[in-house]
Amino acid sequence: MEKSLERNFWRFALPSMLAQLLNSFFIIVDGYFVGQNLGDTGLAAINIAWPMVAFIQAVSMAVGIGGAVRMAMDVGREDFESAVKECAHAITMLLAATLILGAGFYLTYPYILPLLGANEELYPLTSEYIKVVCVCAACQVLSTGLLPLLRGQGRTIAAMSLTILGLVGNIVLDWTFIYYFQMGIRGVALATAISQGLSAGICFCMLLTNKKWPVHLKGLRLERRRMAEILHFGVSSFGLTISTSILIMLTNLQALRYGDTEGVAIYAVLSYILGSVIPLVSGVGDGIQPLLSAAYGAGNNKAVANLRRRGLALAIGTALMCSGLCFMFRAQLPLLFGASPSAAEKCMNAMWTLSLAFPFMATVRFSCSYFCALGMPKASSILAYGEPLVVQPLMLFLIPAFLSLQGVWISYPLAVITMTVIAVVLLKCHRKRQVLDYD
Repeated sequence: MEKSLERNFWRFALPSMLAQLLNSFFIIVDGYFVGQNLGDTGLAAINIAWPMVAFIQAVSMAVGIGGAVRMAMDVGREDFESAVKECAHAITMLLAATLILGAGFYLTYPYILPLLGANEELYPLTSEYIKVVCVCAACQVLSTGLLPLLRGQGRTIAAMSLTILGLVGNIVLDWTFIYYFQMGIRGVALATAISQGLSAGICFCMLLTNKKWPVHLKGLRLERRRMAEILHFGVSSFGLTISTSILIMLTNLQALRYGDTEGVAIYAVLSYILGSVIPLVSGVGDGIQPLLSAAYGAGNNKAVANLRRRGLALAIGTALMCSGLCFMFRAQLPLLFGASPSAAEKCMNAMWTLSLAFPFMATVRFSCSYFCALGMPKASSILAYGEPLVVQPLMLFLIPAFLSLQGVWISYPLAVITMTVIAVVLLKCHRKRQVLDYD
């Protein structure tokens, strides 16, 4: 089994990384069209609304990853009947989430957006964008949550193909709605929703019609125990995703305080770039998660250790490559997103902070995914929630008080470096226990 798992490393890792890279292009494409047509105000408006979008994504990812981890562990124990039930439960929970999240945010967004920093200048555009997101919540929830289940069944190429389909649809619809119909920021939101809905619909049909994983209507009935297990294994994934939402919200407020709307526009460009790299790096951990869970479920500690070493090396290596590219094209990237000349120059000067942060971010994210795949929510939750709830808020409160707007950008690398130290300690403690168990 160990050799089989190692042979499958690249078959699982690369399609997931490519799928996540293509998924990050959604961010780049939206940012390009918004920046070129609406300028700094449009970039700032979407960045203000993004924490709500990220929360929907976090819930969806938690259910999808939690279900996929449970499925893989059952497969490792050769309990295929239970694995099918886990898949069915995750699908039902995602369907319920579409109603709760869509309706909940639609009723509350007028109260939430001002808290996120939507002032009189930004609120009209921000509310126009978020209304479309709420009405079309099912598209985002199912697209985000169903793809991990498809990868959990070993259908990594299919998951990547659906991501490509969604990306192509998003590019075409962005151009159509913004340039042809002149729909502005509402067109950006609608283009993303329709393209996500297309891939989600196909993915849904593939999951329900797979004869090897026969999901019946009876299996869609929820059992409290299985729901709790899926959420238990997905809690760190939720934290890892929601951390982006919390960090964007906190940084937006500080950027607005020290740099007004231009400060938020600068951060919008930085967050677009960061949001493009995070999925690619996270794709390593997400991709080999079924292999890790299956090996752990089978009690094969040696295979787990080998997968961990290879996965961590790939994640850090990918991040270092992104750091080099980011620094190399630091003058061109702000212009790609349509930032004003003043904002583009300041953004270029802040780009080094991202280049420094990427390798440390990769270490933390892979470690979190690793502990999640092994069913160790305490360790993964420390990494997932420690940064957005403790370390980053502390940095954002202290550093800008001395360095103003530049301190806002420096806060991120300092936070991920701190979390990397914690991740290394957790990994070393786990490796010691693993060696004792293996011996």
